[in-house]
Amino acid sequence: MTPATNTPGGDRPYIMHSPDDQAVLSALRFLARTGSQIDAFRQQLKRAASLPVVSFVECRYYGSDLYVCVCLETDVAEGKTLTWWLDITPKDVGWRVEASVLWNGRDVVAQVPGQLLPDFQAVQQAVPEMLKQLLDAGGHALARARQPATAPPDDSLSTRALD
Repeated sequence: MTPATNTPGGDRPYIMHSPDDQAVLSALRFLARTGSQIDAFRQQLKRAASLPVVSFVECRYYGSDLYVCVCLETDVAEGKTLTWWLDITPKDVGWRVEASVLWNGRDVVAQVPGQLLPDFQAVQQAVPEMLKQLLDAGGHALARARQPATAPPDDSLSTRALD
């Protein structure tokens, strides 16, 4: 086996020999890229809307189920919160990816149909675009909620609607 030295995404090369090390590096790169994608949108929200925003990308357990949770939340007004979330869950037959944008944790703004992907490589390939679509859809909803009824559309918070 030859050591991996490739540097996808401009990552520092690591010369690791074991398949376990390669798998861990791949997962860590995915988490770092996902975190960067969320951070960039969080910064965009702060600049465009001057709203308080919290976000995280983390691994956690819900009961005995392991999840990768991606979340971004902003308080739009007193009692009005917009939440973007994406969960990645290992299943016996692949990886389940589910995502939504919600007002106040319950009213659906946008939802990516849940997908069962065959392996983690497929997750790494699919999630960035899914997350972009989700962020954009929530950005559109936020822009609509923040503008007066007579104002022209504001696309400063997103680039396109969720497919």
